[in-house]
Amino acid sequence: MEINLSWDLFVIVFFAVIIAYSFIIGRNQTLKIIIASYIAILTADGIGNLIRYYFIGENAATTAVNLTNEANELIVIKIFIFVLTIVLVSTRGRFTMNMSRPNSSLMNVILTLTYGVLSAGLITSTILIYTSGSSLVQETNMILNEAILAMYRNSVMVQTMINNYNIWFSLPAITFVISSFLGEEVDA
Repeated sequence: MEINLSWDLFVIVFFAVIIAYSFIIGRNQTLKIIIASYIAILTADGIGNLIRYYFIGENAATTAVNLTNEANELIVIKIFIFVLTIVLVSTRGRFTMNMSRPNSSLMNVILTLTYGVLSAGLITSTILIYTSGSSLVQETNMILNEAILAMYRNSVMVQTMINNYNIWFSLPAITFVISSFLGEEVDA
């Protein structure tokens, strides 16, 4: 069997690692990571947009396919802020998630798997959107720099993640609301 390294394989492995980690830390901590991801998206986009506006120029990140060096640096800064914020809020955040366990062990496994997949999708799609030079908060046309354009053309998984980023962004919150009605109430 021949294994070819591709972006599809990278995305699948990234998903598998996040899903496995979700089972290790449990459903409540995975929910905490999802909430931290939302906070990180807002933080990275906000700081990135301020940096672009005040230091790079209003339209620097919207140049066609060839992004300027400053815009490439902005991409790295946004991804760094995104990851750092997730880590800090998840590990040092002064809040806890305490959702009740479902009555069924199978339902607990299904919910943990679901949150793991949604967490992986949210994080992966956000990193890909930032890599493209776009923003999750500001409505912009999808701007693909040369690096992401090659990945986009050669990978069905990358295309799926980028084309459906609004779904990956909203689905964890929708699932959280729906699953909040499952199980019994927990005393704080």
